[in-house]
Amino acid sequence: MKTIKLTATQETILKQAAETGTLHASTLTLKGGARKKVLDSLANKGFLIRMKKADTFDISPQGKAAIGLPVDDQPADKGKIRTGTKLHKVIKLLARPEGAAIHEIMRETGWQQHTVRGTLAGTLKKRLGLTIESEKPEGKDRMYRITAGLKALFQGETV
Repeated sequence: MKTIKLTATQETILKQAAETGTLHASTLTLKGGARKKVLDSLANKGFLIRMKKADTFDISPQGKAAIGLPVDDQPADKGKIRTGTKLHKVIKLLARPEGAAIHEIMRETGWQQHTVRGTLAGTLKKRLGLTIESEKPEGKDRMYRITAGLKALFQGETV
């Protein structure tokens, strides 16, 4: 298992994000370039998730794990996906027992192949913390399937 090394500042910021839920950059004691550099670093490593509102972050499951918090301790309203969106369609396809191939997701969403791959790696794995497995049956297309993390995402709703 890979050991994650954090600076004291990074650890403090992640702990503050875990305590407050949503982290606003303006509440940090760091100023200017130093603040931007640390926040960008944590976001690029997948420990913080950039929210739509400027300079606002949330802690990711990887961020929680980095500071020793249990990952399943995520509040129910964090990271919920609106039904009817393309992302919701992708998650429904991947949640099936057989999973989905890239071309199925492309047909369902109208996305190009690179967009589907980026969604799998970026949005689903990094931002939402889902576990996605892939397998390549002999003579068939590679199939992708979500194996963990859906419960917190769709609490009270069937996928």
